Amino acid sequence: MFSYTYSQISNEVKINLFQNSNYTHFLNNNQEGLYPRNKSFSNIEILSRIKYNNPNIESKIVWSMIDSSIKIIYLDTTFDLKKIKIKLGSFNSEKLYISPQYSSGSMIFSKNAKKIAGFSMNSKWRPILNMEYKMEFFHGKFPKQKDYVDGPYLHYKSVMLRKKLSNALIGFSIQHAVQFGGYDINGSKIPIDLTDFSNVVFSRNGSNSQPLSDQLYRAGNALGAFTLSIEKINNFKVYYEHYIEDKSGLKTLNFGDGLLGINIFSDKFNLLFELVNTKNQSGNKHPPGADSYYSHQIYNFGWSNDNQTIGNSFIHPKNNRIFAYNLGLIATHKSLSYHISSAKIKSFIPYQGNNNNQPYENHNDLLDTRELLLLGLEKMVNENKYISIYFSKDRSYKNVLISYKLSF
Repeated sequence: MFSYTYSQISNEVKINLFQNSNYTHFLNNNQEGLYPRNKSFSNIEILSRIKYNNPNIESKIVWSMIDSSIKIIYLDTTFDLKKIKIKLGSFNSEKLYISPQYSSGSMIFSKNAKKIAGFSMNSKWRPILNMEYKMEFFHGKFPKQKDYVDGPYLHYKSVMLRKKLSNALIGFSIQHAVQFGGYDINGSKIPIDLTDFSNVVFSRNGSNSQPLSDQLYRAGNALGAFTLSIEKINNFKVYYEHYIEDKSGLKTLNFGDGLLGINIFSDKFNLLFELVNTKNQSGNKHPPGADSYYSHQIYNFGWSNDNQTIGNSFIHPKNNRIFAYNLGLIATHKSLSYHISSAKIKSFIPYQGNNNNQPYENHNDLLDTRELLLLGLEKMVNENKYISIYFSKDRSYKNVLISYKLSF
Protein backbone atom coordinates (compact mmCIF):
# COMPACT_ATOMS: atom_id res chain seq x y z
CA MET A 1 0.00 0.00 0.00
CA PHE A 2 2.87 2.39 0.77
CA SER A 3 6.42 2.60 -0.52
CA TYR A 4 9.07 0.69 1.47
CA THR A 5 11.14 3.90 1.27
CA TYR A 6 8.95 5.39 4.00
CA SER A 7 8.68 2.28 6.15
CA GLN A 8 10.58 0.46 8.86
CA ILE A 9 10.71 -3.30 8.45
CA SER A 10 11.71 -5.76 11.15
CA ASN A 11 11.55 -9.53 11.33
CA GLU A 12 11.99 -12.17 13.97
CA VAL A 13 12.51 -15.88 13.37
CA LYS A 14 12.29 -18.40 16.19
CA ILE A 15 13.05 -22.11 15.84
CA ASN A 16 11.40 -24.32 18.49
CA LEU A 17 12.64 -27.89 18.88
CA PHE A 18 10.87 -30.20 21.35
CA GLN A 19 12.37 -33.38 22.73
CA ASN A 20 9.04 -35.22 22.45
CA SER A 21 5.32 -34.64 21.87
CA ASN A 22 4.36 -34.44 25.56
CA TYR A 23 2.13 -31.47 26.39
CA THR A 24 3.20 -29.32 29.34
CA HIS A 25 1.43 -26.18 30.47
CA PHE A 26 4.35 -23.78 30.67
CA LEU A 27 5.70 -24.68 27.21
CA ASN A 28 2.42 -24.94 25.29
CA ASN A 29 -0.06 -22.52 26.89
CA ASN A 30 -0.05 -18.73 26.49
CA GLN A 31 1.45 -19.09 23.01
CA GLU A 32 -1.27 -17.25 21.02
CA GLY A 33 -2.93 -20.53 20.05
CA LEU A 34 0.18 -21.89 18.32
CA TYR A 35 -0.24 -25.30 19.94
CA PRO A 36 -3.63 -27.05 19.90
CA ARG A 37 -4.83 -28.15 23.32
CA ASN A 38 -2.80 -31.07 24.68
CA LYS A 39 -0.36 -31.12 21.73
CA SER A 40 3.30 -30.23 21.33
CA PHE A 41 5.43 -30.14 18.17
CA SER A 42 8.57 -28.55 16.75
CA ASN A 43 8.05 -25.53 14.52
CA ILE A 44 9.40 -22.28 13.13
CA GLU A 45 7.73 -18.99 14.17
CA ILE A 46 8.09 -15.91 11.98
CA LEU A 47 7.06 -12.39 12.99
CA SER A 48 7.18 -9.59 10.42
CA ARG A 49 6.45 -5.96 11.25
CA ILE A 50 6.13 -3.04 8.83
CA LYS A 51 5.76 0.47 10.23
CA TYR A 52 5.01 3.59 8.25
CA ASN A 53 5.70 6.97 9.83
CA ASN A 54 3.53 9.14 7.59
CA PRO A 55 0.75 8.16 7.94
CA ASN A 56 1.42 6.32 11.21
CA ILE A 57 0.46 2.72 10.36
CA GLU A 58 1.86 -0.55 11.67
CA SER A 59 1.15 -4.04 10.35
CA LYS A 60 2.19 -7.31 11.99
CA ILE A 61 1.90 -10.91 10.92
CA VAL A 62 2.93 -13.94 12.96
CA TRP A 63 2.92 -17.30 11.25
CA SER A 64 4.39 -20.71 11.83
CA MET A 65 5.86 -23.45 9.67
CA ILE A 66 4.94 -26.92 10.92
CA ASP A 67 6.29 -29.74 8.75
CA SER A 68 5.24 -28.63 5.27
CA SER A 69 2.24 -26.53 6.30
CA ILE A 70 1.88 -22.85 7.21
CA LYS A 71 -0.34 -21.62 10.05
CA ILE A 72 -1.14 -17.92 10.50
CA ILE A 73 -1.17 -17.13 14.22
CA TYR A 74 -2.40 -13.57 13.88
CA LEU A 75 -2.43 -10.63 11.47
CA ASP A 76 -3.25 -7.03 12.36
CA THR A 77 -2.95 -3.46 11.16
CA THR A 78 -3.08 -0.42 13.45
CA PHE A 79 -3.85 3.12 12.26
CA ASP A 80 -2.46 5.50 14.87
CA LEU A 81 -4.42 8.71 14.36
CA LYS A 82 -4.26 11.93 16.34
CA LYS A 83 -6.76 11.05 19.07
CA ILE A 84 -7.71 7.43 18.40
CA LYS A 85 -6.33 4.12 17.20
CA ILE A 86 -8.17 1.94 14.70
CA LYS A 87 -7.21 -1.73 14.47
CA LEU A 88 -8.12 -4.35 11.89
CA GLY A 89 -7.43 -8.06 12.19
CA SER A 90 -6.62 -10.10 15.27
CA PHE A 91 -4.84 -8.31 18.08
CA ASN A 92 -4.58 -7.89 21.84
CA SER A 93 -7.13 -5.67 23.55
CA GLU A 94 -6.03 -2.52 25.37
CA LYS A 95 -4.93 -3.26 28.94
CA LEU A 96 -4.75 -1.36 32.17
CA TYR A 97 -1.41 -2.99 33.00
CA ILE A 98 1.17 -5.06 31.13
CA SER A 99 1.06 -8.73 32.09
CA PRO A 100 4.38 -9.97 33.46
CA GLN A 101 6.17 -12.81 31.74
CA TYR A 102 4.89 -16.21 32.93
CA SER A 103 1.56 -14.76 34.04
CA SER A 104 -1.28 -17.26 33.90
CA GLY A 105 -3.19 -14.64 31.88
CA SER A 106 -5.92 -12.08 32.41
CA MET A 107 -9.45 -13.25 33.21
CA ILE A 108 -11.00 -11.91 29.97
CA PHE A 109 -8.29 -11.85 27.28
CA SER A 110 -4.91 -13.52 27.59
CA LYS A 111 -2.33 -14.84 25.13
CA ASN A 112 -3.56 -18.40 25.59
CA ALA A 113 -5.81 -18.86 22.55
CA LYS A 114 -5.77 -17.61 19.00
CA LYS A 115 -7.17 -14.08 18.89
CA ILE A 116 -10.62 -13.32 17.49
CA ALA A 117 -10.44 -11.27 14.30
CA GLY A 118 -12.43 -8.05 14.04
CA PHE A 119 -12.44 -4.27 14.15
CA SER A 120 -11.47 -2.15 17.14
CA MET A 121 -11.42 1.54 17.95
CA ASN A 122 -9.88 2.96 21.09
CA SER A 123 -9.09 6.41 22.37
CA LYS A 124 -5.68 7.35 23.62
CA TRP A 125 -5.19 8.36 27.23
CA ARG A 126 -7.12 11.61 27.67
CA PRO A 127 -7.47 13.88 30.74
CA ILE A 128 -10.70 13.92 32.72
CA LEU A 129 -10.98 15.76 36.04
CA ASN A 130 -7.73 14.95 37.85
CA MET A 131 -7.06 11.68 36.05
CA GLU A 132 -6.90 10.08 32.59
CA TYR A 133 -9.25 7.75 30.75
CA LYS A 134 -9.15 5.40 27.76
CA MET A 135 -12.04 3.55 26.06
CA GLU A 136 -12.15 0.67 23.57
CA PHE A 137 -14.96 -0.72 21.41
CA PHE A 138 -14.54 -3.99 19.48
CA HIS A 139 -16.68 -6.07 17.13
CA GLY A 140 -15.48 -9.39 15.75
CA LYS A 141 -16.45 -12.92 14.82
CA PHE A 142 -15.39 -16.31 16.12
CA PRO A 143 -14.21 -18.86 13.56
CA LYS A 144 -16.13 -22.11 13.21
CA GLN A 145 -16.02 -24.22 16.37
CA LYS A 146 -16.35 -27.97 16.83
CA ASP A 147 -19.97 -29.21 16.41
CA TYR A 148 -21.16 -25.77 15.26
CA VAL A 149 -22.10 -24.64 11.73
CA ASP A 150 -20.35 -21.31 12.25
CA GLY A 151 -18.95 -19.20 15.06
CA PRO A 152 -20.84 -16.45 16.92
CA TYR A 153 -20.06 -12.74 16.92
CA LEU A 154 -18.04 -11.07 19.67
CA HIS A 155 -18.75 -7.68 21.21
CA TYR A 156 -16.28 -6.14 23.64
CA LYS A 157 -15.82 -2.78 25.30
CA SER A 158 -13.80 -1.37 28.16
CA VAL A 159 -13.32 1.84 30.11
CA MET A 160 -10.01 2.48 31.87
CA LEU A 161 -9.10 5.18 34.39
CA ARG A 162 -5.73 5.98 35.89
CA LYS A 163 -4.29 8.51 38.31
CA LYS A 164 -0.64 9.48 38.64
CA LEU A 165 0.60 10.06 42.18
CA SER A 166 4.27 11.05 42.35
CA ASN A 167 6.09 7.98 40.97
CA ALA A 168 3.08 5.66 41.29
CA LEU A 169 0.16 4.90 39.01
CA ILE A 170 -3.27 3.76 40.20
CA GLY A 171 -5.70 2.34 37.64
CA PHE A 172 -9.21 0.94 37.41
CA SER A 173 -11.06 -0.64 34.48
CA ILE A 174 -14.40 -2.23 33.57
CA GLN A 175 -14.54 -4.85 30.81
CA HIS A 176 -17.63 -6.31 29.14
CA ALA A 177 -17.56 -9.07 26.50
CA VAL A 178 -20.47 -10.92 24.83
CA GLN A 179 -20.68 -13.89 22.47
CA PHE A 180 -23.89 -13.60 20.44
CA GLY A 181 -25.61 -14.70 17.24
CA GLY A 182 -24.23 -17.48 15.08
CA TYR A 183 -25.79 -20.93 15.46
CA ASP A 184 -26.86 -23.15 18.32
CA ILE A 185 -25.74 -26.74 18.83
CA ASN A 186 -28.64 -28.02 16.69
CA GLY A 187 -27.53 -25.97 13.68
CA SER A 188 -30.32 -23.41 13.99
CA LYS A 189 -29.34 -19.86 13.13
CA ILE A 190 -29.72 -17.22 15.84
CA PRO A 191 -30.98 -14.09 14.03
CA ILE A 192 -29.42 -10.73 14.77
CA ASP A 193 -30.79 -7.29 13.89
CA LEU A 194 -30.06 -3.79 15.18
CA THR A 195 -32.35 -4.29 18.18
CA ASP A 196 -30.55 -7.50 19.14
CA PHE A 197 -27.16 -5.82 18.74
CA SER A 198 -28.36 -2.93 20.92
CA ASN A 199 -29.46 -5.41 23.58
CA VAL A 200 -25.99 -6.94 23.54
CA VAL A 201 -24.19 -3.61 23.80
CA PHE A 202 -26.35 -2.33 26.65
CA SER A 203 -26.65 -5.72 28.40
CA ARG A 204 -30.43 -6.07 28.11
CA ASN A 205 -32.69 -9.11 27.83
CA GLY A 206 -32.79 -10.84 24.47
CA SER A 207 -35.71 -10.26 22.10
CA ASN A 208 -38.31 -12.90 21.13
CA SER A 209 -36.05 -14.03 18.28
CA GLN A 210 -33.32 -15.12 20.71
CA PRO A 211 -32.96 -18.43 22.61
CA LEU A 212 -35.25 -18.70 25.64
CA SER A 213 -32.36 -18.48 28.12
CA ASP A 214 -31.31 -15.15 26.59
CA GLN A 215 -34.88 -13.83 26.73
CA LEU A 216 -35.09 -14.64 30.44
CA TYR A 217 -31.76 -13.09 31.30
CA ARG A 218 -29.32 -11.25 28.98
CA ALA A 219 -28.68 -11.44 25.25
CA GLY A 220 -25.70 -13.68 24.48
CA ASN A 221 -23.00 -15.12 26.69
CA ALA A 222 -21.77 -12.14 28.70
CA LEU A 223 -18.75 -11.91 30.98
CA GLY A 224 -16.51 -9.18 32.32
CA ALA A 225 -14.19 -7.95 35.02
CA PHE A 226 -13.42 -5.11 37.39
CA THR A 227 -9.67 -4.51 37.52
CA LEU A 228 -7.62 -2.52 39.99
CA SER A 229 -3.89 -1.97 39.55
CA ILE A 230 -1.22 -0.11 41.52
CA GLU A 231 2.21 0.36 40.02
CA LYS A 232 5.35 2.02 41.30
CA ILE A 233 7.47 2.90 38.30
CA ASN A 234 10.49 0.58 37.81
CA ASN A 235 9.80 -1.20 41.09
CA PHE A 236 6.60 -3.21 41.52
CA LYS A 237 2.98 -3.63 40.48
CA VAL A 238 -0.07 -5.19 42.12
CA TYR A 239 -3.20 -6.08 40.17
CA TYR A 240 -6.53 -7.66 40.98
CA GLU A 241 -9.15 -8.73 38.43
CA HIS A 242 -12.57 -9.47 39.88
CA TYR A 243 -14.36 -11.80 37.45
CA ILE A 244 -18.00 -11.20 36.45
CA GLU A 245 -20.12 -13.96 34.88
CA ASP A 246 -23.59 -12.51 35.48
CA LYS A 247 -25.57 -10.12 37.71
CA SER A 248 -24.39 -11.79 40.92
CA GLY A 249 -20.77 -11.16 39.93
CA LEU A 250 -21.63 -7.57 39.09
CA LYS A 251 -22.94 -7.24 42.66
CA THR A 252 -19.69 -8.93 43.86
CA LEU A 253 -21.59 -11.82 45.47
CA ASN A 254 -18.66 -13.91 44.24
CA PHE A 255 -16.11 -11.62 45.88
CA GLY A 256 -12.66 -13.17 45.92
CA ASP A 257 -13.03 -14.90 42.57
CA GLY A 258 -10.51 -13.69 40.04
CA LEU A 259 -6.81 -13.05 39.61
CA LEU A 260 -4.46 -11.44 42.13
CA GLY A 261 -0.90 -10.67 41.06
CA ILE A 262 2.20 -9.17 42.69
CA ASN A 263 5.13 -8.32 40.43
CA ILE A 264 8.46 -7.04 41.79
CA PHE A 265 11.13 -6.18 39.26
CA SER A 266 14.41 -4.39 38.55
CA ASP A 267 17.13 -4.45 35.89
CA LYS A 268 18.45 -7.72 37.35
CA PHE A 269 15.35 -9.74 38.20
CA ASN A 270 11.60 -10.08 37.71
CA LEU A 271 9.57 -11.87 40.38
CA LEU A 272 5.89 -12.77 39.92
CA PHE A 273 3.37 -14.28 42.31
CA GLU A 274 -0.26 -14.92 41.31
CA LEU A 275 -3.33 -16.41 42.96
CA VAL A 276 -6.27 -17.57 40.83
CA ASN A 277 -9.50 -18.44 42.65
CA THR A 278 -12.81 -19.38 41.00
CA LYS A 279 -14.33 -21.58 43.73
CA ASN A 280 -17.01 -19.20 45.00
CA GLN A 281 -19.13 -18.56 41.90
CA SER A 282 -21.74 -16.79 44.11
CA GLY A 283 -22.50 -20.00 46.00
CA ASN A 284 -23.34 -23.62 45.23
CA LYS A 285 -27.02 -23.01 44.51
CA HIS A 286 -28.76 -21.23 41.64
CA PRO A 287 -30.01 -18.56 41.96
CA PRO A 288 -27.84 -16.62 42.46
CA GLY A 289 -24.85 -18.99 42.41
CA ALA A 290 -23.50 -21.93 40.39
CA ASP A 291 -22.22 -19.41 37.85
CA SER A 292 -20.10 -21.92 35.89
CA TYR A 293 -17.42 -19.55 34.60
CA TYR A 294 -16.51 -19.48 30.88
CA SER A 295 -19.35 -21.89 30.00
CA HIS A 296 -22.75 -21.31 28.36
CA GLN A 297 -25.92 -23.27 27.49
CA ILE A 298 -26.05 -22.19 23.83
CA TYR A 299 -22.33 -22.17 23.05
CA ASN A 300 -21.06 -25.27 24.77
CA PHE A 301 -17.45 -24.45 23.78
CA GLY A 302 -17.85 -21.41 26.04
CA TRP A 303 -15.18 -18.77 26.40
CA SER A 304 -12.68 -20.60 24.21
CA ASN A 305 -11.38 -20.73 20.67
CA ASP A 306 -10.41 -24.09 19.18
CA ASN A 307 -10.78 -25.61 22.67
CA GLN A 308 -8.25 -23.19 24.16
CA THR A 309 -9.40 -20.81 26.87
CA ILE A 310 -9.43 -17.17 25.78
CA GLY A 311 -9.03 -15.97 29.37
CA ASN A 312 -6.86 -17.29 32.19
CA SER A 313 -4.92 -20.36 31.06
CA PHE A 314 -5.52 -22.27 34.32
CA ILE A 315 -9.30 -22.28 33.74
CA HIS A 316 -11.30 -24.22 31.15
CA PRO A 317 -15.10 -24.14 30.57
CA LYS A 318 -15.27 -27.80 31.62
CA ASN A 319 -12.89 -27.34 34.56
CA ASN A 320 -13.75 -23.92 35.94
CA ARG A 321 -13.65 -24.20 39.76
CA ILE A 322 -10.00 -23.98 40.74
CA PHE A 323 -7.63 -22.57 43.31
CA ALA A 324 -4.11 -22.03 42.01
CA TYR A 325 -0.89 -20.26 42.75
CA ASN A 326 1.68 -19.30 40.14
CA LEU A 327 5.27 -18.30 40.93
CA GLY A 328 7.80 -17.09 38.37
CA LEU A 329 11.32 -15.68 38.56
CA ILE A 330 13.72 -14.38 35.92
CA ALA A 331 17.22 -13.39 37.05
CA THR A 332 19.77 -11.85 34.71
CA HIS A 333 23.55 -11.89 34.99
CA LYS A 334 25.58 -10.46 32.12
CA SER A 335 24.38 -12.29 28.97
CA LEU A 336 22.56 -15.09 30.81
CA SER A 337 18.96 -15.20 32.05
CA TYR A 338 17.78 -17.84 34.50
CA HIS A 339 14.08 -18.77 34.47
CA ILE A 340 12.04 -20.71 37.00
CA SER A 341 8.28 -21.08 37.31
CA SER A 342 6.15 -23.22 39.57
CA ALA A 343 2.39 -23.60 39.82
CA LYS A 344 -0.09 -25.76 41.72
CA ILE A 345 -3.69 -26.04 40.51
CA LYS A 346 -6.43 -27.60 42.61
CA SER A 347 -9.65 -28.46 40.77
CA PHE A 348 -13.06 -28.81 42.43
CA ILE A 349 -16.46 -30.09 41.27
CA PRO A 350 -17.56 -27.75 38.45
CA TYR A 351 -21.04 -26.27 38.35
CA GLN A 352 -22.37 -27.56 35.02
CA GLY A 353 -25.96 -26.40 34.69
CA ASN A 354 -28.31 -25.18 37.41
CA ASN A 355 -28.81 -28.60 39.06
CA ASN A 356 -32.60 -27.95 39.06
CA ASN A 357 -31.97 -25.00 41.40
CA GLN A 358 -30.82 -27.38 44.13
CA PRO A 359 -27.52 -27.00 46.01
CA TYR A 360 -24.52 -28.86 44.63
CA GLU A 361 -23.48 -31.45 47.19
CA ASN A 362 -19.84 -32.11 48.06
CA HIS A 363 -18.95 -28.99 46.11
CA ASN A 364 -15.70 -28.56 48.04
CA ASP A 365 -14.46 -32.05 47.21
CA LEU A 366 -11.06 -31.95 45.55
CA LEU A 367 -11.11 -33.59 42.09
CA ASP A 368 -7.55 -33.15 40.93
CA THR A 369 -4.21 -31.50 41.72
CA ARG A 370 -1.67 -30.48 39.10
CA GLU A 371 1.87 -29.41 39.88
CA LEU A 372 3.77 -27.56 37.15
CA LEU A 373 7.46 -26.74 36.89
CA LEU A 374 9.62 -24.84 34.42
CA LEU A 375 13.41 -24.42 34.48
CA GLY A 376 15.15 -22.43 31.79
CA LEU A 377 18.35 -20.79 30.68
CA GLU A 378 18.65 -18.15 27.97
CA LYS A 379 21.91 -16.93 26.42
CA MET A 380 22.15 -13.64 24.53
CA VAL A 381 24.67 -14.32 21.78
CA ASN A 382 24.43 -10.68 20.65
CA GLU A 383 21.67 -8.06 20.56
CA ASN A 384 19.95 -9.90 17.69
CA LYS A 385 20.50 -13.56 18.59
CA TYR A 386 19.27 -15.63 21.54
CA ILE A 387 19.44 -19.32 22.32
CA SER A 388 17.50 -20.94 25.18
CA ILE A 389 16.75 -24.30 26.71
CA TYR A 390 13.76 -25.11 28.92
CA PHE A 391 12.75 -28.15 30.94
CA SER A 392 9.07 -28.44 31.83
CA LYS A 393 7.08 -30.87 33.95
CA ASP A 394 3.28 -31.23 34.12
CA ARG A 395 2.20 -34.06 36.41
CA SER A 396 4.20 -37.04 35.09
CA TYR A 397 4.71 -35.50 31.65
CA LYS A 398 8.10 -33.97 30.86
CA ASN A 399 9.51 -32.14 27.89
CA VAL A 400 12.54 -30.14 26.80
CA LEU A 401 12.44 -27.18 24.42
CA ILE A 402 15.45 -25.68 22.66
CA SER A 403 14.81 -22.35 20.92
CA TYR A 404 16.92 -20.12 18.69
CA LYS A 405 15.71 -16.57 18.02
CA LEU A 406 17.07 -14.20 15.39
CA SER A 407 15.99 -10.59 14.82
CA PHE A 408 16.83 -8.59 11.70
